[in-house]
Amino acid sequence: MVWLTALRLPGSLSVSRATPSEMSMFTKAMVRSMARHRRYGAPVPPAAFASFSHRGFRYFWFGGFITNSARWFQYVALPVVVWDLTGSPGWVGLAGFAQFAAMAMVAPAAGVVADHYSRRRILMISQSFMGVVAVVMALAWIQGVRSPAAYVALAAASGVGGGLNLPVWQAFVSELVPRDLLLNAVTLNSTQFNSSRLIGPMLGGITVAAAGPAAAFWVSAAGALVVLFALARVESSIAVAGRGIPSMRLIRNTMAVARYVRARRGLVVAFVTVTLIGSVGLPIQMLCVVFAEDVFDRGPGGFGFMLTMLGVGAVVAAPVVASLGGRVSRSAIQRVALVVYGTAVLALAVAPTFVVYLVPLAAIGAAHLASASALNTAVQLQVDEDRRTQVMSLYVMVLMSSNPLGQLALGQLIELVGARPAFGIYGALLLAGTALLHAAGWLRQLDAEIGEYSPEVLPEVHPTTPSPPRHRGDTT
Repeated sequence: MVWLTALRLPGSLSVSRATPSEMSMFTKAMVRSMARHRRYGAPVPPAAFASFSHRGFRYFWFGGFITNSARWFQYVALPVVVWDLTGSPGWVGLAGFAQFAAMAMVAPAAGVVADHYSRRRILMISQSFMGVVAVVMALAWIQGVRSPAAYVALAAASGVGGGLNLPVWQAFVSELVPRDLLLNAVTLNSTQFNSSRLIGPMLGGITVAAAGPAAAFWVSAAGALVVLFALARVESSIAVAGRGIPSMRLIRNTMAVARYVRARRGLVVAFVTVTLIGSVGLPIQMLCVVFAEDVFDRGPGGFGFMLTMLGVGAVVAAPVVASLGGRVSRSAIQRVALVVYGTAVLALAVAPTFVVYLVPLAAIGAAHLASASALNTAVQLQVDEDRRTQVMSLYVMVLMSSNPLGQLALGQLIELVGARPAFGIYGALLLAGTALLHAAGWLRQLDAEIGEYSPEVLPEVHPTTPSPPRHRGDTT
């Protein structure tokens, strides 16, 4: 075993030079260590960046990072445009509702389509479409379009592309790494999105303030080209043909997937939890624009910096969460994440200054990454391969249905009682929901692993010569 030559025993004694008795002690210690980490499915806890040993995942990650960094320019510019045109939190909430409602409607169809065609090809189509929408936004602003309804409609169009992209993107991760690295890969994938917040929102806010919204929309469009190049370099390990292709009747197929989810308690818990987060957690992030513009009077730059702090928290937490696979149960990760999430939202409601407001935002970023990673992994490990994309699509539909409703309700609540009381109410609701999930003992169901996880990709032999994917039963 060549890898043993790299290990050293205490006292700087090399394994290759160890005596038989020392080797015996070393072997026993290794066996005891590995046994301790089998409880939750991983023989040993992976290194924080273990998934980067797979070439396809590296391209996937860095391409996603660049395009998401660019897309944050659009995500900062759009609510700022709507706010500047209307001065209404309700309109900002409506723009968010339009985008995420469109995503929710398209997501189920994405699951069906992904079982007929290459997931990589679907991602290239969806990313191209979102790039075109960003171009239209830029041209609309340059041509003097100042109707808020027009930008709400464009937000919905962007949501259509996102609804096609997101569930397939999540499912595609499972094709790039083996089972024991799934939590690691899912967490790093979430980190990729949140890492983009470190530069995207801040630079987006500066760009909007200095050069106007059109420049931000152009950057978003350019970012789509980068991910298209990266996806062209990724090889998928899953063939879509010949695996029991489902009917294209959308409603019937969605009902069949819903019955499949209902039969698995862990999936039901994951769906309930993501509904809680989507309805009272995610809306907080977009409606922070009201605090930036109205409460603290910091403008687009302040809003961009708020979103950046969400990314800072997620990136700081990512190595910790990525290394927890096999050592800490997903239910424990989820429980702690929800408590931190709700407490931080309450802290936002009472933060006296802009600087103090940034601290709980970082905590929310960390909690959201931990929660999303645990839920995504739980879903992936409790579904069979022929249902994976369809279940992920339904999962995204639930998240994206609850999110716009939560944004719409929060926007109206801010109109009625003000930003601080409204955020306080949402924080209390999040903590109350967490308490109910814990009291009922539901979160423990996230630890089950009853699905079929078929992709098994061997580690690379050489950085420039990746090993071909190998599936179960493949002896060639």
